[in-house]
Parts: sequence; structure tokens; C-alpha cells
Amino acid sequence: MIRPRLTLLSRPALAALLLTFAGAASAQVFKDSALQALLDAERHAELDRVALQRVATQPDDAQAVLALALGALRQNDGPRREAAIQRAEACLQKAPQAAPCHYAFGSVLGVHAMSQGMLKIAASVGKVKEALLQAMTLEPQWYPARSAVVEFYLAAPGFAGGSVAKAQEAARAAAKPEQQQALEARIALHEERFDAAVKALQPLQTADSALADDVVQWTAVAGFGLLKAGKPDAARPVFERLQQQRPDQAIGAYGLARVATDTNAPAEAVKLLQQSAKLKGAENLPIDYRLGLALQAQGQNDAAKAAYERFIKTGRGPKSSLEDAKKRLSGLSA
Repeated sequence: MIRPRLTLLSRPALAALLLTFAGAASAQVFKDSALQALLDAERHAELDRVALQRVATQPDDAQAVLALALGALRQNDGPRREAAIQRAEACLQKAPQAAPCHYAFGSVLGVHAMSQGMLKIAASVGKVKEALLQAMTLEPQWYPARSAVVEFYLAAPGFAGGSVAKAQEAARAAAKPEQQQALEARIALHEERFDAAVKALQPLQTADSALADDVVQWTAVAGFGLLKAGKPDAARPVFERLQQQRPDQAIGAYGLARVATDTNAPAEAVKLLQQSAKLKGAENLPIDYRLGLALQAQGQNDAAKAAYERFIKTGRGPKSSLEDAKKRLSGLSA
């Protein structure tokens, strides 16, 4: 499971990689054991239902407000984000010291502003910063809040208070050494020092599931960064390790499929993509687009067309990939 996160990164390539993982949820976010149990079991619809019932009678139920915020981010739905922002604001009016409500407000507002363009980002960035910093200040031991602050400092332009130095300061003040190491690896990703990020992330051992999810996410981003840098041989062991550590998750097999594509092994890529499509998190990855490319490379044009059509129909994925899939489908149809 990967936690929804604030992602307003200034580097487009890395932003696209991180946004790939913005759709699921994470463990060890809630203090409320009932909500945590639903999250751990990935019973998202029931989690939303229970949280809605609770905020209907108690608008300052911070744990329920947080659950609905995560649901809005997971669904990537504008109206749901707007509703989540309003609930967080209502919570803060009654409970201004509730760190989860500050976190919910800042993280959802940040993502919602990003979806609406630069003018909205500029208008909202101060509120996002204030909310996330307040969440971290109120609960400095709560890892998700500190991680979000580091993300903000890396994402925001200098005039809005962002900087690598501030991100490093927040990372080094983390409660545990493994948190510090992971957050400093996140900074290495921002600077596109992918080998350094892998070196820092791979030996990390933690019982904190929220941190463990970030380690998996950031390790995958480092692997894709190595691929983009033309280093498939360096990326291969990264994804092999992810596949071993999280065999039920799609990301390991998907990453290895990308390695296979980059090393001119389309048949192997097809096999790995078909495998990844059956695993958790597959819905957050452009599997059918990559499957179309691999099938087309082998001359299996009818199967490639079907894959492109499925990908386009979902409407999900990087804009450049959707546009390329449409062009390729048009060419194959002609």
C-alpha cells in the first residue's frame, strides 16, 4: 500500500514518477484502531462509509476527517477533494490543535491546487505550507506529517518557502534514524541522485508500515530514474528486490518489464506486464500502455490495439502516454 501524498514537485520527470503512486493508502496513519483495521484490510469503501457517518455527528472527529481526506486523494476526484477540504476546515474551527485535520487540509489542498494549474497553486501554497508545518509541530513524532513537510519543501519554489536546505533540516529532525535516512534519500531523489537514493533505501529495516511504504515507493522511483538515465543494468536489481520484498504488489514486476523493454526483450516485457496486471496497485500503473508498446514491437498489432484502447478508455496515466497511445492506435487502425 502506498500513502497518498502531497506532490508539487518542480522537476517534471520526477513528478510524473511520484504521481504514478498517488492512488492507494498506507498503514500506521490512524491512532483509531477501528479505522486502521479497515485501512490495513484495504476495505476502502467501508472506511469511507464509517468515516462519513462519524463526521455527520461529530465534525471535529479528526481521525474520520483524515480517513475521508485519504479517500479523496486515493480516488483522484475533484469534488471529493473539495468536500474533504471543507470537512478539514470545519474540524479545525472546532479543534484547532488537531494535527490530522491540519494534515488533511494541507495535503488535499495541495493536490487539488496542482490539478487546477499554476494560478491556483500560487494562491494556495501559503495555506498548504502553514497547515503541514502545523501538523508536524503539533505531532512531531507522527511520521506522515514530517514526510509531507519534506515533500512541500522540495516541491515549493523559493519564493513560497521551499528549499532543499529546509527539507534537509526537517529530515534530520525526524524521531528515528531510519526516518532520517529515508527522508534524506527522498531528497536525493529530488536531486536525481538515484544511485545514492538506492544505497540509502535498500538496507532500511523498519516496523513502521507508513515508513516502509515510503521506502518501497521511493525505491521504485529511484529504479525508474536509473532507467531514464540509461542504466537498465543498475535498475534491474532494484526491481528484483522489490519483487522479492512485496510479491503481492505490481510494482516489482512492472519495473522489471520496463527493464526488459529497455534491453530489447519485448516478449519478456509482455510476460511481466501480464503478471503485474494481476497484482495489487496495478490500477495505478500504465500497464496497458506499456503492454501495447511491447506487443507492437513484436508485430502483434491487433493485441497492441486492444491494449491501447483499454489504456485510453481508463483516461488515467501520464498525459504524454495517453497522447502517444492515441497516435499509435490511429496508426495501427489506418
